[in-house]
Amino acid sequence: MKIARTIPLLSGGAAAALVMMAAAPALASPARAVHSRGVRAGSISSILQAGDLVTGVRGAGSGRVVLTGTVVSGGSTALLFRGHLATAAGATVSVLRPAFHKVTSSSFYGPNTHLFNPRAIPAGWVRAVGSYVSSAARPGVHDQGMIYNGPISGRGGSWKSIDVPAHGARVTGHVRACRPSRRGCIVMDTIPHSTMGDLVVGNYDLNPTVRGGVPSGNAFIYNMTRRQWTLLRLHGSLSTLSTFYGIWQDGGPGSPRYTLVGGSSARGRGQRGFMINYNERTGAFGKPAFYSYGNRRAAVTHFEGITGVRGGFNLVAMGSGHSPALVFVPVRGRSFGRARWYPANVSSSSLCPCQAVTGNTVWRNHVMGLYVPKSSPGAHTYLATIAAR
Repeated sequence: MKIARTIPLLSGGAAAALVMMAAAPALASPARAVHSRGVRAGSISSILQAGDLVTGVRGAGSGRVVLTGTVVSGGSTALLFRGHLATAAGATVSVLRPAFHKVTSSSFYGPNTHLFNPRAIPAGWVRAVGSYVSSAARPGVHDQGMIYNGPISGRGGSWKSIDVPAHGARVTGHVRACRPSRRGCIVMDTIPHSTMGDLVVGNYDLNPTVRGGVPSGNAFIYNMTRRQWTLLRLHGSLSTLSTFYGIWQDGGPGSPRYTLVGGSSARGRGQRGFMINYNERTGAFGKPAFYSYGNRRAAVTHFEGITGVRGGFNLVAMGSGHSPALVFVPVRGRSFGRARWYPANVSSSSLCPCQAVTGNTVWRNHVMGLYVPKSSPGAHTYLATIAAR
């Protein structure tokens, strides 16, 4: 999920504005989930403080997590939090201001920690990716990508700005995001959503707009070690309104194999959540697997995050007219199986009635997202712990 322009939005390419959530029927339960000590299974509660919106999570060891997101009170500024989810209610976050020229807003979307990549990330540090807006950007450019490496506090850390190349420089196969026939084309948004291993994944938008004013969007991979970009081609096309929102390094540190998730409108069947394997060493993609909410026909389905669990992956999904859901996808070898869906019925909890609810990220069997109560205009972050049955 992307939060920008001080209003919560679902991001780039194929994503839409806030999805109003309706209660969905309970579906069958996944394989046995892992619960965190102190967090009651089946519970839904508010964490952090009003205006602190969580968009990403990664385990940090000893039952702790690192959360990324945005503080939207008084503007949009990137946040980091490290601690236990069980004690995160009302907790104070670290607010980080990117070290770029004339930054007006910023958001972190995904973290990685020493636990998963100890050689690349020193103990106590975090790597976080996201985007920022600068009044010094060239005309037509809005969101620029960023990578932060350093302590949770932000003191002594380093910042790197990244932007998808428009004309094939440092892109695998010299693929051009902007075709020569598209006059005046620029990369309007570069939005990194998640990072693990050597890679950053996200999506980009082009300007001028197409299709009645909707920006054309596509997914990217950025290799931090090689400083090399790969632009996603699905069914031979760069114009499938596809996004990468989550990444998981299969096989642990040093492994070249990854699983990537997001959403796609490939072959014009509406937006579906999708998963795909990627080999960093060879540059080869596997066969994509597409999913619709509840394994039924749905106008919009999008995967927002991924975490490895026994037997496969837990994802968090958004779907038009549905509650955010925890999704378990079993894996055999390099094949993805039939998804099992478990709605996080935040709209039926004591936190609501709500104007809007989203599902942004997942850790183990914990789903997090934002909710906007009807009783107050402010946005908050919820934690939903999905019970195994």
